[in-house]
Amino acid sequence: MLSDTEIVEAFFEAIYRLDFDAAVEFLTEDASYHDLPLPTDPTVGKDAIRHKLDFMIAGGVTGMDYAIRHILGGDDTVLVERTETWHFPSGAAPTLRVMCAIELDDGKIAAWREYWNGEELMSQMPPEFFEGIERATTSSDGPQA
Repeated sequence: MLSDTEIVEAFFEAIYRLDFDAAVEFLTEDASYHDLPLPTDPTVGKDAIRHKLDFMIAGGVTGMDYAIRHILGGDDTVLVERTETWHFPSGAAPTLRVMCAIELDDGKIAAWREYWNGEELMSQMPPEFFEGIERATTSSDGPQA
């Protein structure tokens, strides 16, 4: 059986290889995901979280790199400090510093909260990202994977 820290590491490995189907398998059915800098309520449920992750692809992300600087687990909670770099077809590669808290329940992620500087990320994003998000949000079907 994997430790809480190993579960979180495997979860991020799936996300950064853009395998969102594999990533959501680490979640409870009623898991919550909240990007705190965004003015939205937390996203709740595996399907809704999978849909939210699709916005990276809709925005044109073709690959991601990451580095975990620190990871600390205990009492069904894992804290992760990391950097992530988003890669776009244009060659743009914005990098973001992120801190997150992940709560686990019986070996599954029940809550995932991300803390990052919105201006730091958005000021680096290429026009193709915003164009892709605009297309996805105005489409009747939402983002296309």
